[in-house]
Amino acid sequence: MPTILVVDDSRLVTDIVKMRLEMYGYTVQLAHSGEEALAAIAAAPPDLLVLDVQMPGIDGYEVCRRIRENPALDDLRIIMLTSSDDKRAAFEAGVDDYLNKDVDLLNLPNRVRLVLEME
Repeated sequence: MPTILVVDDSRLVTDIVKMRLEMYGYTVQLAHSGEEALAAIAAAPPDLLVLDVQMPGIDGYEVCRRIRENPALDDLRIIMLTSSDDKRAAFEAGVDDYLNKDVDLLNLPNRVRLVLEME
């Protein structure tokens, strides 16, 4: 089963997302900052990243840009899960999909499956 790294500074959000994805059999790891995410990815790249935008320190856009600059991470898929409404900035940073926390959280497992199936 694919491994998903969920990155959000809210532990409530990461716990909810983790529980939701584990119900579908995914292996879920958590990070609570951009710095933690980049360190976890460097140690063992996941199959997919579920990433918030607004975090202290390195924000989600910068995490995306750094991942996309690394040719070794070309296969890493990224879903931005955020309350931000700036879809354009998310796609310019390199995300594969964009979901709004307030609207799309229940649909997350379906979108994860679809993004993992992308070539």
